[in-house]
Amino acid sequence: MKTVSVALAQKLCQAVFVDTMNTPPHIADVVIDALIEANLRGIDSHGIRVLPHYLEKWSVGQIVPGSEPAVVKETKTTAMLDAGQGLGHYASFVTMNKAISSAREHGLGSAVVRQSTHNGAISHYTIQAAHRGMIGIAATACAPHVAPYGGTTGVHGTNPISYAFPREQDDPLVFDFSTGHSGAKMKNHAEREGLLPENRVINAAGRPTTNPAELKDGWILPVAGHVGYGFGLLVDGLTAGLADSPIGRQMPLASETSGPYYGSFFALAICPDAFGGSGPFEERFGYLIHQLESNQPQDPAKPVRWPGQRGWQFRKQRLREGIPIPKAQWDSLIERLSAHRVDVGEWLAEA
Repeated sequence: MKTVSVALAQKLCQAVFVDTMNTPPHIADVVIDALIEANLRGIDSHGIRVLPHYLEKWSVGQIVPGSEPAVVKETKTTAMLDAGQGLGHYASFVTMNKAISSAREHGLGSAVVRQSTHNGAISHYTIQAAHRGMIGIAATACAPHVAPYGGTTGVHGTNPISYAFPREQDDPLVFDFSTGHSGAKMKNHAEREGLLPENRVINAAGRPTTNPAELKDGWILPVAGHVGYGFGLLVDGLTAGLADSPIGRQMPLASETSGPYYGSFFALAICPDAFGGSGPFEERFGYLIHQLESNQPQDPAKPVRWPGQRGWQFRKQRLREGIPIPKAQWDSLIERLSAHRVDVGEWLAEA
């Protein structure tokens, strides 16, 4: 296991986005922050290990690093934007900011963006709202690798949905739920165990499989069967449906590079002041957190946690000690970046 300092991770991201992809600094800063924060909160599948993905999509024209989201349509409480195939982290950041601004003035604000690209851990954007005193809700539609409940062919993306609640004196409560099983987590499991976990994947013939070799041409299943399926449909409607964007199998698979990515993202911000007030909300919600933390656990060694609590603990630890990365993953990352002519330097390979 290697430990990568935050400063080193940031320099590596700078080498990719600024030095190689020529991303404008104000866009690169937002993207890098989203990636590093994912690593700090323990969401390593959406951190720096994904850097080669952005280079691959950029090299074939699926990502336009300098693209600024443009407003297509706007009302007092809604906005629709077009990202122009720009970096998804930046497009999502701008979209959530639109929702926050509307909520600050009108109590509620919502926005969608189309023609976006991979945007990492979407809890980053609900936290963005929570840090501004808002309740944040967000969802992302992505490549159709997930079969519907009872089906045999992919229709949905993993379609994550997230919410975050503000806490003035503490870290926000934040929940991030992938409606389809995570491909990255399954690959990690296969690397450790030699097999995929059960009841997560079907092969190209529509039969359950644990064979890692069948994941490439197979399909992921929804989390908790009909539950993940239902929420996956909700995400499709809130994102691609509202944004008038390609939906379901109209979107390309991740392996297809002949056209746009067609990602879409939905953001909702709710200002407590427009309801019972921020003060009463903080008091009531604080009491709820207390009830969770003081709840007698079934296993004394596993205390009841509120969503996001472990991630904030990870963040404090990793800011002090650095980001742990398996050596094989680090070596692979450096090798793949070098293949894209990123100047990683000998000191990075030895870090």
